[in-house]
Amino acid sequence: MKKIIIPLSLLLAAFGLSSCEDFLTKAPETTLSPDTYFSSAAELDLWANKFYNDILPGAGTVAEQNADDNCSMTLSALQKGTRTPSSKSWSEDTWKPLRNINYMLEHNRCSDLKTRQMYDGVAYFFRAWFYYDMVRQYGDLPWYDHVIGSDNKEDLNKPRDPRGYVMLKVLQDLDKAYELLPAKWSTDAVYHVSKDAALAFKSRVALFEGTFRKYHAGTAFVPQDEQTFDDVTISSEYFLRQAADAAGRLVGTRSLYTGNTMGLAEKATDASYREYFLLETAETDETILARRYSVDVLVRHGIQFDYKSQHRSASNRFVYHYLKRDGTPIGLKDTTLTYAEMFQNRDPRMAQTLQGPGYKAIDGDKPEQISFERTFNGYRVIKYISDSSHETASTSTTDYPLIRYAEVLLNYAEAKAELGELTKADIDATINVIRARVGMPAMTDVPTTVDPIIGAVYKKSLNGEYLSAPILEVRRERTVELFCEGFRQWDLLRWGLGAKVTPYGTGGFRGIWISDLGDIDLDGDKKVDLCVYRGEKPTTSAPATNIIKIGDGNWTLTGGSGDSNGFLTYYEAENYVWDEGRDYLWPIPADQRTLTGLALTQNPGWDDGLTGTTE
Repeated sequence: MKKIIIPLSLLLAAFGLSSCEDFLTKAPETTLSPDTYFSSAAELDLWANKFYNDILPGAGTVAEQNADDNCSMTLSALQKGTRTPSSKSWSEDTWKPLRNINYMLEHNRCSDLKTRQMYDGVAYFFRAWFYYDMVRQYGDLPWYDHVIGSDNKEDLNKPRDPRGYVMLKVLQDLDKAYELLPAKWSTDAVYHVSKDAALAFKSRVALFEGTFRKYHAGTAFVPQDEQTFDDVTISSEYFLRQAADAAGRLVGTRSLYTGNTMGLAEKATDASYREYFLLETAETDETILARRYSVDVLVRHGIQFDYKSQHRSASNRFVYHYLKRDGTPIGLKDTTLTYAEMFQNRDPRMAQTLQGPGYKAIDGDKPEQISFERTFNGYRVIKYISDSSHETASTSTTDYPLIRYAEVLLNYAEAKAELGELTKADIDATINVIRARVGMPAMTDVPTTVDPIIGAVYKKSLNGEYLSAPILEVRRERTVELFCEGFRQWDLLRWGLGAKVTPYGTGGFRGIWISDLGDIDLDGDKKVDLCVYRGEKPTTSAPATNIIKIGDGNWTLTGGSGDSNGFLTYYEAENYVWDEGRDYLWPIPADQRTLTGLALTQNPGWDDGLTGTTE
């Protein structure tokens, strides 16, 4: 059968409209005939390719997300508290992918049963991803599993379904996807959704909802934890067990990347974690699903350029998560170590994630001096930093892992810890596998002692009780392993710690410790790397980019005992806003509420000036 290509471009144009109703009802059938399309694998593949582009996030969207562990020169609206009900967060393209998915499910007529079912599996997977993204932002949502006619006012104006019901449907879609998807595609398998991708993603979805319900139970966001929908009783425990089951089916079936093909260090344990994120072609064992970037397909990303131009920097709160090389945590006295001392005898992932003394660029022949053109607080992020050919705008061609095995191991460990069921065998199969990649000592038993530094990070208040040691240690490992992979913001939101998206409240983003003003040898090579001063600029041999005047621009020293020492801090003066009773969800845009005759209620705490109820 002749493939139809032109109508897809027409379809894109047809969706350049303005309302939720338009997105859900404007019909591809005005440009395609359902009687002649979706009849072959080629046609189904052409249509389904849009799902990958429209629903999966781009590399930059994931890797460049700000949270308390890292930040760029541009703060997010979530961090600054500037979201409003008039914001176009419910964008023009929001609902279009859902309608395309449902349309294909309704019209898939391929005569080859295996092919038809395989592409149905693709559609179920992406409908689950679509709704997962939406629920994370908006909570309750209208669930649509069918194409809506333009005259179906009942569906178009239906109220929001409870988030628990929607997330139950998401898990059911992922179960269908698992049954219908192939274990492996015949070509480009790592770039296609598969059975493993369905299980892995289910573990992510269920863990998010389980912990969100657990830590928000009894609030306006989750007034009632236990609910029954379609004869299924859901609760935080229900979702956590679903997460543990899905992840558990993958535990032990894959392995982590341990290569050292680039020669980044003498030992693979000091190189493989860093190298994994620099591979031009995605590795296929640890990587469960990746986005392809290549000169050949004219698709590139700009992570490396953005990290440089935006001075992406880690916070000292993040640095404190790294254990010492012997597997013990740092002490309070260690929080004011110098830059060079902070990197000594630490988890090897620290020097593979942040620029430490002796760091060499891939195409560099000598250690690279820290530059404040690339960091604003001294902790420069080097994860994803390849050679200099990737350094200009949109020139990076390294593939990007969207789902990887290490996350699945951590999802399993966290679900079991949250259920109070984490065992030594669980730790051996998950956390110790992750630590083994970098040569860190194994966790010898289920932890019983709380590290007060990490415990304090995850308190809701200074008067709150510490979480259990197993939960805290899993969170430590998750924070370190998944740094800058798009999880941290959402982790803090699901754990009920949204106020910490901005570190230290109004204290800004703290970096390296400055023990005294003047010239500083950061890396111990007897050369001046940095000059920090107040008042009049001193004579210094520090590079021009590394001469910082405290109080000039956004730089301050915080947490010290006087004016001459403290943590080099950026954005201290920002007027951060966090409303604990409002900010865990985005507001429903006012224009969408108006279009539905206020059938869409507003999220808790948001005032859009419209009459009608809020949740």
